[in-house]
Amino acid sequence: MDLETLVAVPVVSAVVGVLVWYLQSRIEAVRAERRRLQDERRKIYIAVLEPYIRVLAGIKKPSETSKAMNRMLSFEYRKVFYELNLMGSDEVIRANNTFMQLAYSASERTITPEEWLQCWGGLLLAIRKDLGARKTGLTAVEMLESQVTDAKAYLARSLRRRSAVDVTGR
Repeated sequence: MDLETLVAVPVVSAVVGVLVWYLQSRIEAVRAERRRLQDERRKIYIAVLEPYIRVLAGIKKPSETSKAMNRMLSFEYRKVFYELNLMGSDEVIRANNTFMQLAYSASERTITPEEWLQCWGGLLLAIRKDLGARKTGLTAVEMLESQVTDAKAYLARSLRRRSAVDVTGR
């Protein structure tokens, strides 16, 4: 072995070692940031869902609905929506916008239970996917089956109606 080879091998090894260390530390930093962001999103999503959970939990208790409505009208809750728009995934923001637009239109038209189920379940499904279950096979209505006793019945009626509309060409 000549002198150049004896010097080059340790130098190249050191450079490669430093490069690997740098890349590994950057990858770990990105992973840590993703975990932190996911934790923040989880908190925001739960804060957005909290009034609806309260309504579902106390569906036969008007005081729970009243608490939920007060929460929805508060400054803190509006702030959560801004946080959602800044931190949420595109899919979650779109699903939330669809759900809220449906809620806003409730004063102008009658909204069917199927529409509520699809929108609410769609929001929950978008949140589920954003928090890590990207390849979930669940549907929007399946997200609600543990909370709504007749969710499948509503879906079946909705599908029958759609089939009738498709067959008639309307």
